[in-house]
Amino acid sequence: MGERRTRARDSRMVSGSYVCMTLLLIVLSGCAANDRRVPVDALVVANGTVIDGTGGPAIADGVVVVRDDRILAVGGGAEFDIPGDVKVLDARGGTILPGIIDAHTHSTGDPAVRRAFLVDGVTTVCNVGTSLDRLSRFEQASVAEGPAARGFFAGPIITVPGGYPGPAYGSQFSYEVGTPEEARDAVNDLLGRGASMIKIALAPGDPRDPWPVLDLDGVRAVVEEAHGRGAPVRAHAIEPYLVEEIVLPAGLDVIDHSPFPILSAEEESSVLESDDPPSQLFDVVAPEFEVLMARVVEQGIVMVPTLDAHIGTLYKKIDRSRIEQIVIDVHVEAVRRFHLLGGSLALGNDYGANPDVESGMPLTEMRLLQAAGLTPHEVIMASTRNAAMVCGQGDRLGTLEPGKLADIIVVDGNPLTDLQAFETVTAIVQGGALAYSEEH
Repeated sequence: MGERRTRARDSRMVSGSYVCMTLLLIVLSGCAANDRRVPVDALVVANGTVIDGTGGPAIADGVVVVRDDRILAVGGGAEFDIPGDVKVLDARGGTILPGIIDAHTHSTGDPAVRRAFLVDGVTTVCNVGTSLDRLSRFEQASVAEGPAARGFFAGPIITVPGGYPGPAYGSQFSYEVGTPEEARDAVNDLLGRGASMIKIALAPGDPRDPWPVLDLDGVRAVVEEAHGRGAPVRAHAIEPYLVEEIVLPAGLDVIDHSPFPILSAEEESSVLESDDPPSQLFDVVAPEFEVLMARVVEQGIVMVPTLDAHIGTLYKKIDRSRIEQIVIDVHVEAVRRFHLLGGSLALGNDYGANPDVESGMPLTEMRLLQAAGLTPHEVIMASTRNAAMVCGQGDRLGTLEPGKLADIIVVDGNPLTDLQAFETVTAIVQGGALAYSEEH
């Protein structure tokens, strides 16, 4: 209401409105008191520790109240009056969390594939490169066996004629544009088809015979058009010089994969021959890398490093050669330095692009993020809140907060002390409906 009408109210009306608004905020925010009565048609997830994905402290003996497909309230069990006839999902002393989100996948349009993710506790997958003719598959939310993980997509990757990913994976995965105007049209076409994010390729491939890449004007056109419609823009970008020359000045939101120091033959030889730890090797052969990463962090660009796709196979080997260990250490060190600078990370493991990356709970990626210095709580945030954000779903998913879609998992154990707890998912709620429970 306008200022004049507000001033015209008498004091009792103002007082009454204030009281009504206060009561409404109490009900909606869940910040009030110990006599909040739970609606009889709600679903209550209780008797566990709540980790809400926001980065706030865990809530012992926590409760999540769900009504229809939304979260109604979150808090300690003592705050709620739960009627005896309310449906209760007993966490049995486990941990209650937002559904895990894999923010970087391929080949996940098929609902049967997304079903394999859901039953492991991954309630959402984000596909960052698929053909136009497969976009309709994402609309199918279930198969005969039951519901599937939510699927969000970028569609084909915007690139230039002859650019990646066409030469590597086929032209059906490329959306080729030749001018800034065509780039804007591509963005609007993809968003009109249901894309929730835009992916571009900055991948020259072999420097001896490089593929063409989008120029700065083309990327700026993509970013301006996508941001104008509220969609994030993500870049396949590994070469540091393209991060400096295009990603930063164009104002992109996300770097997919980890930019990696480019070493000369002499520097590479010194790395392989040295006994120094990776942290010292970075100081010697790539001192400018950290300066560049500091600029990425300052600009608020999120990284989805997809470490599993790069080094997961080596990481899971019991007996590694010295060179294999160096490869692991240097990849992890690049992410560690980004994290130490205050960089924001989101979880994605590149499922579908690398056949060695398995569907389901991305535990290898979680462990590699932890090896890069993230605490278990930070790994959880990367796998929930941050992952939702880079997929264009930060306002709907990723945290247990009132108003968000009720995608919830329960795990046996405490992932804040051991990420292995994610291997035992005992219950899954998707959109307010019980999708799986050990008790059923």
